[in-house]
Amino acid sequence: MIYAKKNVLARHPANPIVKPSDMPAACMAVYNAGVTKTPAGEYVMASRFESADKVQYVWVLRSRDGVRFAADPEPMRFDGPADAMKEFREFTEVKGAGLNAWWDPRICPLDGTYYLTYAANSGHGVRIGIARTDDFRTATPVSLPFPIHNYDAVLFPEKIKGEYWMLHRPVGQWGPTCMWIASSPDLKYWGNCRPIAWPQHFWEATKIGAGSPPVRTDKGWLLMYHGVFPHTNGKNYSAGAMLLDLEEPWKVVARTNTAVLFVEEPYEMIGQVPNVLFPGALVVEPDRTVKVYYGAADFVECLATGTLDDLIAACFER
Repeated sequence: MIYAKKNVLARHPANPIVKPSDMPAACMAVYNAGVTKTPAGEYVMASRFESADKVQYVWVLRSRDGVRFAADPEPMRFDGPADAMKEFREFTEVKGAGLNAWWDPRICPLDGTYYLTYAANSGHGVRIGIARTDDFRTATPVSLPFPIHNYDAVLFPEKIKGEYWMLHRPVGQWGPTCMWIASSPDLKYWGNCRPIAWPQHFWEATKIGAGSPPVRTDKGWLLMYHGVFPHTNGKNYSAGAMLLDLEEPWKVVARTNTAVLFVEEPYEMIGQVPNVLFPGALVVEPDRTVKVYYGAADFVECLATGTLDDLIAACFER
């Protein structure tokens, strides 16, 4: 089908807004960040940081305008009770050569504080982790909800029907990989797992996964997600938008037929992993404009802007 040109989201002219050269330590790549705007008006970015020896960290950057970010002097660190730290180390360490630690954080405001969902990698494989932070300098482990081979988790910003809810993406053995939902009474023990959204179009034919934590709107919970399609030189990542029912979040109200952001610029094509556009945050401003933050080519962090109304309308266009 032929679609009319329509820029639901526009790339910021300052892109990429965060580069390895912006960091205060030797950095191979800085990308796939979670971002939130605090009640005081500060934008806080928690970004995946790859050191010169390829070890993974989460490094926090801060901004007053959501565009120009300054990095903290050191990465975020974990601290907490001895038993929680023992479990965290077991599931974020690889003996010998390997991709250590935790990455791809999402920032989820919830219960008057902030939670991070992230991918925890170890010799066992990759699984989801949840941590809590009040200052974005130290994080306390909360739980490791599911077994290995599970990624792309985001928490809903409030309880629904008395439960916490989380989107996640287990890796399937057969067929395309889809988006799931689960609920919990305490953020530690999770159940009611079910798939809620599958790839529907070729631009997302290989797999889809949650990008930004959901945002409440009058039309439903709005989130950005990524879709992947196979290409002759690997895989191509694009961004779509989706609305979920406010009271029954396992029900999809509407979603974009096409990608609202797809690989176009050289910084999205050239990097550690080419042709990747990976959304991780959606910030809605008081004037109903939006900021969508995304990682590009597993190398740099970028920004696109638009309006909430256009993004919602795109979910219903056919």
